[in-house]
Amino acid sequence: MLRARDGFNFEVNFISTPLAKPQHTTHSFSLERKQIVDFLSIAKKKHTASVMMDFNITGMRNELRKGRRITKRHASLTGYLLYCFAQAVASNKMVQAYRKGNKLIVFNDVDVSTMVERTVNGVAVPVSYILRKANTKSVFEISEEIRNATTGDSTDLIDSKEMQHKKRFIGVIKRVGFLRRWFLKRMFKDPFLKKKYNGTVGFSSMGMFSYELSGWVVPITPQVLSAMVGGIREVPGIIDGEITTCEMACITISMDHDILDGAQTARFIEKFRKLLIGGINYEGKLETNKMPQLATC
Repeated sequence: MLRARDGFNFEVNFISTPLAKPQHTTHSFSLERKQIVDFLSIAKKKHTASVMMDFNITGMRNELRKGRRITKRHASLTGYLLYCFAQAVASNKMVQAYRKGNKLIVFNDVDVSTMVERTVNGVAVPVSYILRKANTKSVFEISEEIRNATTGDSTDLIDSKEMQHKKRFIGVIKRVGFLRRWFLKRMFKDPFLKKKYNGTVGFSSMGMFSYELSGWVVPITPQVLSAMVGGIREVPGIIDGEITTCEMACITISMDHDILDGAQTARFIEKFRKLLIGGINYEGKLETNKMPQLATC
């Protein structure tokens, strides 16, 4: 209500009515999302450096189709990228070293933590999956394992046999935020717990969820070394003296600068690049220089 002021005589009454809530739906903030938030809160404290690069994969899709026809086995582009990544890590395992006090722990097995899309409580969500001993597996084995990891209707975060012990922890801490974060901090200070519950290196591909994306993604990652595939783009290039279309994978390599320096990372990237253009044979091993070589791209 406004009353008279400065000689003016007026009175206005305001009738307040309760505001109706706009139409909306409500969804629960899942355990999977809470764990991602917890991981990111730890990862952002690391001294991470990233390199955004184009990697030539021209002709690789046709090679994978040919491999599927000959072997009658599943082989995906993501599986191939994962395979080359694991082999590049295995060639210099110092890139998956973890600090414990004044020592570096270097593991022999390459356990790749990646993301797969699963249906949890009727909703498609990205969940973590660990490819154990990825350096010992073929392109076909990795592709099939990733595909199998996306199936099923379990609400468990990870279903691999190697991760059964994690369920005991989840049963206790999944509803208590500070307990989750306490466990994560403890895990990342212990390289052996880190390997057990989060692998030794990280790999993620947005192309697993959309084939129309291109560009680079700079991840926030708790790993010493990780690769993020942003998508595939086509650029003009020259092959065997002729102008043609080249397929380039947009990949960001991120490393913990406390553990790795630029020279180590550069050598890893060069090995990864050579493996990507190497192609595969149908037993799953790499064949050097099988893919067409680019003069300019």
